[in-house]
Amino acid sequence: MKVVAIENLQVEDKVVKRLVNELLPSHEFKYYKERPASQAELTARLSDADVAAGVNFPISGDAISRAEKLRMISVSFTGYDHVDLEAATSRGVVVSNVPYYATQSVTELVYGFIFAVLRNLVKADGVVRTGWTREGLLGEELYGKTLGIIGLGAIGQNVAKVGVAFGARVLAYDTAPRGEIAVQLGIELADMGTLLKESDVITIHVPLLSSTRGLIGEREIGLMKEGAILINASRGPAVVKEPLCKALSKGKIRAGIDVYDVEPLPLDDPILKVKNTVLTPHIGFYTREALLRRTEIAFQNIKSFIEGKPQNVVNPKVSR
Repeated sequence: MKVVAIENLQVEDKVVKRLVNELLPSHEFKYYKERPASQAELTARLSDADVAAGVNFPISGDAISRAEKLRMISVSFTGYDHVDLEAATSRGVVVSNVPYYATQSVTELVYGFIFAVLRNLVKADGVVRTGWTREGLLGEELYGKTLGIIGLGAIGQNVAKVGVAFGARVLAYDTAPRGEIAVQLGIELADMGTLLKESDVITIHVPLLSSTRGLIGEREIGLMKEGAILINASRGPAVVKEPLCKALSKGKIRAGIDVYDVEPLPLDDPILKVKNTVLTPHIGFYTREALLRRTEIAFQNIKSFIEGKPQNVVNPKVSR
């Protein structure tokens, strides 16, 4: 069986070599270290592949249909909205993902955003470099504030746990039943309206689905407190950009944003022109430890598929 890593796995070569030797010793392995420049180049790389590995690059239905030998796609993310799942399923191609690998790294970035905003850290750094003053740097504590979590999956639960440790009141909203988990964590479940109205900090942790696209729009932002902090380290399209930029420009809310509806973010994007924001280039997952975890799990997914015991499958109805 031929396994093709279609782009850079973002770990050291010795790690890749170890995993190939340990998990795929009798199979052919081809490793491309540069992202495909186009769907046409992707299609060429998949021309004789049985398994596509290291999938962060979008895979269209056309590319899947042209890859006649393709039997599995091993996505190197928790999210898989960049893969045409319907096309893969209709072709009988198993798609697996890497759940939970970035739970800790995303949680830590969320709190990095929270404290960067509450304590004016970006501005404070500039002040020290250009002239010592505390003017305009009066900060706030997280302790005693209300932290609202939208989406109580693995990352949301971890964020909640840390919030409780910091002494915040934690509210959570989820469409799935989470009562038992809420009791275990010592947090409160709330409807979306209540969470938006009462939270000082709101952080989003939902997958990108039709039901979560545009989840936070003009109405939802209008319900937020003056000066509330909105954190998005989930998916960019979960928040509607125009009302977000408007609220930030007016100073109604503040924000920490790691994900965008278009990535890389164009230099003329309106989010770059508004104030009250801390922006990062989609680095929630980007720690040495998380990248190692995801690569190990992605390779194990391939090994399990080859052995006829596929794991972490996101299209379980696929015919095998």
